Amino acid sequence: MVNLDKILVRFSSKPEDGWTIRDAVRGIQIFGGIGSGKSSGSGQTLAKAFLKNGFGGLVLCAKPDERTNWQEYARKAGRENDLIIFSEESEYEFNPLEYEMTRSGKGAGEVFNLANLFMEIYKMGNRFGGGGNAGESERYWDNALRRCINRMIQLLGLAGEEISIRNMRRLLSAAPLEHEVEGISEMSDEDISKWGESNYCMGCIINAGNSVKTEEQEEEYTLISDYFLREFATLPEKTRPTIVESFLGLAEPFTSGILKKHFAQKTNLYPEVTHEGKIIILDFPVKEYLAAGVYAQGIFKLLWQQATERRNTKEDTLPVFLWVDESQLFLSDYDQIFQTTARSSKACTVFLSQNISNYYAAIGGRNPQSRVDSLLANLSTKIFHANNDAVTNEWAAKTIGKAFLNISSINVGKGQTSGVSQQLHYQVEPREFTTLLSGGKANEFEVHGVLTIAGRKWSNGRNYLEVVFSQE
Repeated sequence: MVNLDKILVRFSSKPEDGWTIRDAVRGIQIFGGIGSGKSSGSGQTLAKAFLKNGFGGLVLCAKPDERTNWQEYARKAGRENDLIIFSEESEYEFNPLEYEMTRSGKGAGEVFNLANLFMEIYKMGNRFGGGGNAGESERYWDNALRRCINRMIQLLGLAGEEISIRNMRRLLSAAPLEHEVEGISEMSDEDISKWGESNYCMGCIINAGNSVKTEEQEEEYTLISDYFLREFATLPEKTRPTIVESFLGLAEPFTSGILKKHFAQKTNLYPEVTHEGKIIILDFPVKEYLAAGVYAQGIFKLLWQQATERRNTKEDTLPVFLWVDESQLFLSDYDQIFQTTARSSKACTVFLSQNISNYYAAIGGRNPQSRVDSLLANLSTKIFHANNDAVTNEWAAKTIGKAFLNISSINVGKGQTSGVSQQLHYQVEPREFTTLLSGGKANEFEVHGVLTIAGRKWSNGRNYLEVVFSQE
């Protein structure tokens, strides 16, 4: 039985200052500027606590040294045998389509779920490339692409073809044009059959029609054939190429390199092994693999989150963690959804980033602040390290809140007087975050941080605690 009140980290010798599993499964956000010690200070402390207590987990890598850091943490915790290094040199493979088609549980193989997976990949690419939510126009194209993906998956499935990125590319590239379908009603069965032999899309439509056996399949086939032979074929000159290029751009990264080798063929590594205590390190650092690294890790992260939500969380269910340094690179719309159920799934999400401005830039669009604030509100533990980002420091001060403080005043004049009055001020002023110690030899390898957890009062009687983390 897992005791949610078990203390993972003691921030002081006082009993009120313990950080428990119950705190951890409510999510963690760590902010700190470059060189602030967030990874080597509070990050290292939490990572070692998870390993020491036998948690399974998933580690995403933004920087090349992330893997070696975790190997050292595991060595010190005696967990080296639980590490699974998924890298370019490894023999591990994870085909997200095959996994989603064949996994256990309800919803496996659902067209809607598969289409959502593709759309998440599409959004990752847009975000990494500097795109974002551009409002109504962007939503129109997103919906058009989603509909096209739905129909391609339905067609391949009904035709008995493998649902793969390769076959979807073949299908879309061969989709009939308007002048090709104009006379189809007058064509003989023999002519249509010959057309199907030379055109992959038409061949799939023919095979799908021949496989219909039920009324439900008949309705699905009508929907599919109408789409490719009427709607898609007659789309306006600008619309069709935009949809085609959007999908081909989505599929292109999977035609070569690490995505083709490790994420487009078969599956021999499953997210669920982390539920048994394994720690998967996705060693495709973004600093080296760029967009391919974002795609690879973002896809695995999404399906890990969904697998973790599906598991049957009994009292003895092992807690797991999701570790994302440079988290602005891997944000997805699903993070907010996942975090609302992470506590019941016994999943500890740890996001580390330099500043909140990174999140606003990554989310993009007209109003990123509300979406970022919503996500951060569901990450209950917040640790702030040294930072010179004014937006983050102001946000941190507001998060901790204000209190009535005694303020001294002196009136200079003939009758000089002094006094004390109570005024409402930030408990931690924004400027104070700029002077927190950031470790290293000059600071005796001590990293200072300010910790706050929603609903917690610490031994100092306040809702925040100044904490010292060791880098050693």
